Amino acid sequence: MGVEEDSAVASTSQYGKRLQWIKDREVKKSAIEKYLESRDEPLPEKHSVDRLEYAAKILSEEEFRDFKQQFRFAGSKSLNFFVITGISDKIKEVKQSVDDQFPTAEEVQGQTKEPFVADIREFDDRLYISCGHYVSKKTVDPNTGNPKRSMLSDEAVAVINQDKDLVHVRTADVPLARDICMNIADSVGININSDDVFYKPSFDEDFVDRLSERIGKIVNITVRVEEGDDRTAGSVKFTSEKDDTGEYKDLRNDNKVQEELSTGEMKRGYVELAQSNFSFEMNRKQSKIWFRSYEREERLGAVVDIIDNVLGESGGYPQQKLQGFGNVPE
Repeated sequence: MGVEEDSAVASTSQYGKRLQWIKDREVKKSAIEKYLESRDEPLPEKHSVDRLEYAAKILSEEEFRDFKQQFRFAGSKSLNFFVITGISDKIKEVKQSVDDQFPTAEEVQGQTKEPFVADIREFDDRLYISCGHYVSKKTVDPNTGNPKRSMLSDEAVAVINQDKDLVHVRTADVPLARDICMNIADSVGININSDDVFYKPSFDEDFVDRLSERIGKIVNITVRVEEGDDRTAGSVKFTSEKDDTGEYKDLRNDNKVQEELSTGEMKRGYVELAQSNFSFEMNRKQSKIWFRSYEREERLGAVVDIIDNVLGESGGYPQQKLQGFGNVPE
């Protein structure tokens, strides 16, 4: 790694640009530490060196390119899942046609929530389509009397894998995610009006059961409950307590949670996977997960692979909608 090759790999000008890049993307120090550890990079004593400055300084050019790929579109992200049947075979077409499908930033400057393409990148067999949009401010333009608008670039990033038709869009805005996927599908002639072609994958009970086999613990959970003698239908939320070691307990072992789940169903929850050291929140109705921690790209990709595998095992991809999945039960 960089330290062994040269104690000061980056030149002064490189260092400044690198540090600014890291700050602009608000990469967390804890994420930098985990990244460097994953690359077998020795870390200095805590508090002795700023982690942002350290990463900017010691990585070689090739290593910093990898660093940028890991954090360019990653972070504490919400992942909204869609299936666009056949899209994995059309990545090259998408790359060429998507600019023509979306309006330019200038064309939608007077509108809000209308996405435009800000950037397109391709690496590690994935295509990243970064989209922005305008939002209205509370202040008014004195010349026009209209609300002022500010541009949010990189507001949403659609990710298409070469080996799967499961697409996800990284944004907290669910309608925006859907609009972006519809535009992408439409750009290459995929019929977005067919439920067998464009749809949200099902995070149903079978999906939860299959995912549970990979879950180490559930830290909080919201259970949908039915109307009873002493209550109306609605939701009940449970939050785990810590044990004597400071670790959160698994709510699946809580008697009250078990009682509610016996007649209700999991609506959403914060889960920790057993073997992969991943934690994320899941919203079943929206086919969406999100991360509280700042994650790098390869870890987000690994979770997408897990979701994809569980959907295949649980029938979340209806048989007639599948392309290239060999592990789906008949």
